[in-house]
Amino acid sequence: MRKLKAVMVSFAHVHAPGYAEQLARDQRVDFAGVYDEDEARGKGYAQRYGVPFHSDLASMLEKVKPDLAVVCSPTRMHVEHAKLLAEHGVHAFFEKPLARTVKECDEIISAASKAGVKATVGFNARFDPANAAAKAVVERGELGRVFTARVRIAHSGALDRWFEGPRWFADIELAGGGGFLDLGVHGADLLRWLLGEARGVAARVANLSGAYPIDDFGVAVIEFESGSVGVLEAGWVQRAGDNLLELYGDRGTLVRSPGGLRVYTEVKGVWGWFTPVNLPRLGSNTLSDLIDAVLVDREPLVTLRDGRAATEIMQAAYISSSEGRYVRLPL
Repeated sequence: MRKLKAVMVSFAHVHAPGYAEQLARDQRVDFAGVYDEDEARGKGYAQRYGVPFHSDLASMLEKVKPDLAVVCSPTRMHVEHAKLLAEHGVHAFFEKPLARTVKECDEIISAASKAGVKATVGFNARFDPANAAAKAVVERGELGRVFTARVRIAHSGALDRWFEGPRWFADIELAGGGGFLDLGVHGADLLRWLLGEARGVAARVANLSGAYPIDDFGVAVIEFESGSVGVLEAGWVQRAGDNLLELYGDRGTLVRSPGGLRVYTEVKGVWGWFTPVNLPRLGSNTLSDLIDAVLVDREPLVTLRDGRAATEIMQAAYISSSEGRYVRLPL
């Protein structure tokens, strides 16, 4: 099987080193180069992995001719980088969020579609075996009609000053949003994946800690076309904040917490809590899935339209909070 020639486009995001490690280890990939808008940072990582550093993205694409790129630049740069990659026929992984706004997402989708390249967004929560099991439980109808759902994704990044290095995380112009967007976009995608398309959002976004000049917490109530209602909580101010998924249906309940995955339902006439075994695996993460999708010529499991839909929910939440109203979708 042929190997894909892959490059890193920026190490601005805190997850970038992990993806670079993945490229270096993956036997399906030849890690062939690094571009970074920060020359010192880029040269350091290029040296670590023994690959050439390029100070100009277009030049790297012309010289290296990669098959695939991992984009971990500040969110504001995603559109510019997406267009360059598409022009050079390069498949792309984008760190989440896909873009700051729906309009920017549409520009990325248009560029990729016209070029015929495959692309994905880093929604790795879908690849967690417990979340994949939750999806299977819902699709099998074991919970019946799901009335409500709750997702919490949180950590103490603001309290512990995690973003003193990557300060663009706290720059509204570069990032598009703060802690609520950063972590909430995972929850928005997870809820939509489980419950279907959203039709409206009411939210409150706030800066509770004052650690950075940007929001560090938010909560949104999301109404879905199915009639289900989801509650999304996310932010950087929850010390030892446990990630949580709860689904409540007329025939059962599912709770995913650090303690594991449990389902409350009826089995052979007996109601009780059960622990699913042999949890399904969709793959290791979205980057691995994209590599496979390119090699076998299929669509990635997470598409750019999924990235757009999650961004739309989050954009609606910020509008709702700033204007004090319920926001209907589509925007």
